[in-house]
Amino acid sequence: MRRVAILSALFVLLIAAVGPAYAAPKGDARDSDVGKKLWNFNVIATPNGDWAEDDSVCSNNGSRMFFEEDTIGTIRWSLYPNANQDFKITDCDGTSDGTGAVAANESLRFWVMVKLVGPKTSELNLVCQDVIDEGVDDLCVVGSVNLSRNATTKIMHNIVDNEYEEVLWTLSGDWKIFQVLVYEKL
Repeated sequence: MRRVAILSALFVLLIAAVGPAYAAPKGDARDSDVGKKLWNFNVIATPNGDWAEDDSVCSNNGSRMFFEEDTIGTIRWSLYPNANQDFKITDCDGTSDGTGAVAANESLRFWVMVKLVGPKTSELNLVCQDVIDEGVDDLCVVGSVNLSRNATTKIMHNIVDNEYEEVLWTLSGDWKIFQVLVYEKL
């Protein structure tokens, strides 16, 4: 009985020590002001602009955005004060016009990070540009960055100031898939 109690106590201590390490993202983005994950989606490069649906339809539950392989694409982030939904992909098809779009609730404090998933030798060149910057925050924390596989990097953040704002990401490189991760900003 004593052995079970000691093992149980050690297990609880182990979980308490290891648990917080999984809350924050790995890589150079780990920081004390990063809280829990709020949302994520994948950006996928498709060969030959192969999109199987009507351009106005995004039936992938808001979890994927598509671009044509080996082209330059853009993702427009629109931050709306008091939006009905916290985060939503509003245009998931970048294969036809090279543009995807995301709507976010400007009333939330958050970090937006990118993790290049693959393939092993791929590279993602990302430029972040404030298009409409009405608030007190400078949304882009990097102007441009070159990511290699499995690197997670903070790209932008939001401080609540209840102003409509827009950010434009320009994407290039030989990437095939990357994740966009949104975390609570503490």
